[in-house]
Amino acid sequence: MLEEKNQIVSGILRARTELEQVLYELEKLPAVSESAVHFAAHALNNFLTVAGGTVELLLLMLAKHPDEQVRTGLEALQQATHLMTHTVSQLVNAETGRDATLRFQKVELPVMAKRFCNFYQRIADQKQIQCLFEFPNDIPPVWTDRVATAAALDNLFSNAVKYSSPGKRVWVQIVAQEDWIVCRVRDEGPGLSLEDQAKLFQRGVQLTPRPTGGEPSTGYGLAVAKELIEKVGGEIWCESVVGQGACFSFRLPQYRESVHGSEVPQSGPHAGKERRG
Repeated sequence: MLEEKNQIVSGILRARTELEQVLYELEKLPAVSESAVHFAAHALNNFLTVAGGTVELLLLMLAKHPDEQVRTGLEALQQATHLMTHTVSQLVNAETGRDATLRFQKVELPVMAKRFCNFYQRIADQKQIQCLFEFPNDIPPVWTDRVATAAALDNLFSNAVKYSSPGKRVWVQIVAQEDWIVCRVRDEGPGLSLEDQAKLFQRGVQLTPRPTGGEPSTGYGLAVAKELIEKVGGEIWCESVVGQGACFSFRLPQYRESVHGSEVPQSGPHAGKERRG
């Protein structure tokens, strides 16, 4: 079982590296024709349809599985497929203003962050970087879309490791602040100047720091993270001093039954909004 798990993790790491390299190379390509974009988008949509159908089949087959995490993982994969399909459709459809349907539910943010910390430690080991995790035991759950939050957190973890020099540390801290849960990802990288900070979260903008291990960088990760966090009703920001690293933080609303209703996941553009009497 452990060997199979390691193989899966290695496959994910390899796929992520290959995808980042492809995106990096894509930045250097000349403009492609509209026909080529439509063709590629249609093919991707076909693949995603197959993936989505496979997940639905697995959900039916494993409906009575004793481990609840199996269904949670498959539902997250199903939602990720849905969001990818929506993104692909934006490449070929004129109505790009229509948002994807988010699936709001109660999420244990410390559990998610801890899993990311363990996952990225495997990448950090290649640069002798240590990932540290800090949170109290009584952190309340948040009300969010699990996949959107994970995608944003992935971007922050990726950057923290990518821009840190060998032998440094990355901290992940989660704290409760009034009606919010705050997640901070802090590194010992080069830090950001005020000029760079003014450019943060903009699409395709390359900042002054460069990856320390030759990793590719497209300049879109933070923009994606900001868009996703804001769509689930949160906020994201950065605090940094040149030479003293950077701390990227985001906050999400605490789950409250009186505000958000039952634990049953809710979908739709208004599912993340607070109910008002």
